[in-house]
Amino acid sequence: MNQHKINLPGAIARYFVDSKLTILMMLAMLCFGIIALLLTPREENPQIIVPAAEVTVSLPGASPLEVEHLLLSPLQADLASINGVKHVYGTALEGLASIMLEFEVGEDKDHAMVRLYDRVLRYQPRLPPGAGEPVVQVIDVDDVPVFTVTLSSQHYTDHQLRRMAMRMLERLRSVKGTGIGYVSGGLPREIRIETQPEQLQAYGVSIDQLATVIRNAGSDKSLGTRVYQQESRSLRVDGALENAQQVANIVVFSDGKQLVRVSDLATVIDGSPRERGQMTRFAFGSGDARTIDQPAEMAAATLAIAKRTGFNAVDLTAELGKRVAQMQQGFLPPEVNVVITRDDGVKANQTVKLLVTKLIIAITAVALILLIFLGRRAALIASITIPLVFSV
Repeated sequence: MNQHKINLPGAIARYFVDSKLTILMMLAMLCFGIIALLLTPREENPQIIVPAAEVTVSLPGASPLEVEHLLLSPLQADLASINGVKHVYGTALEGLASIMLEFEVGEDKDHAMVRLYDRVLRYQPRLPPGAGEPVVQVIDVDDVPVFTVTLSSQHYTDHQLRRMAMRMLERLRSVKGTGIGYVSGGLPREIRIETQPEQLQAYGVSIDQLATVIRNAGSDKSLGTRVYQQESRSLRVDGALENAQQVANIVVFSDGKQLVRVSDLATVIDGSPRERGQMTRFAFGSGDARTIDQPAEMAAATLAIAKRTGFNAVDLTAELGKRVAQMQQGFLPPEVNVVITRDDGVKANQTVKLLVTKLIIAITAVALILLIFLGRRAALIASITIPLVFSV
């Protein structure tokens, strides 16, 4: 019998075929694969490092054509020369220039932003006269919300819904793994002072004087430290205005006989802005049973929460959902509809489950074909080898 010389790969293969540790190694790889499948963070948005940023510079009073020639084109050409920049997009608006920069895929985000800030600061002395300070805003994939909740009601206003959403957001920030959170829609809180011209004229107070008094009354600053009874104490003026009643009680002047307060000269209102800058509405679809009791459109406010890098979106959104359910049973009125309008954790979990299901179907199909045409041995080898390859 001729003895063929076995090369290095053949020797390695022979060793593992004859070794009793092969079965243990196969079981270990399979266990590690299952553990990785269960513990690897799942998220809907892929973690691809593509640093991007937006640079905006204001030029008050300039037309879009002037902004383009005086500000946008020179600054855009200078920023495009930064090492690692892939695309630069510029937009000239009325009194404003906006430049979007996209770096190469895989570029280190921190180093890219340092180079961008350095270039913007060096270019700042060359800005045209009257231009404002450049503003650099970093764009990150982790800023995309993974969980959004919409509050809607036919009994409460946009302003009330927004305040409820802000209270919910404060409680949801304590969940581990939460990133940027904000509330969109609804009307913000505003303490409005509506002056009474006849009262101002009667007391001889101008609007500028009233505004100066109110501005100076809302002071909150430190007075340093003082030694009192052999103790060093910090002194601070706590004059922050928190509600409409405090604003109304501000003393404007005194004539020696009486105190003239803001409430004597104006009406102080704590509520939503009179002028509406946006409107948000929510409605259930025609197939939803709640459309019977709910109108076509309702006032709404939405709170959105992003996640921090490296956290499992499935666990994070599940915990956020539990917190929302607790708050719905706690302080939220029953007339407020609470709808989770986005849950990337559920979507990511469903995507992973669908992938594993299709993988099992593919392995089963391959094993059946091999069983029919090549026999049980080939089908068994394929059924064991494919899961081990994916486990590694």
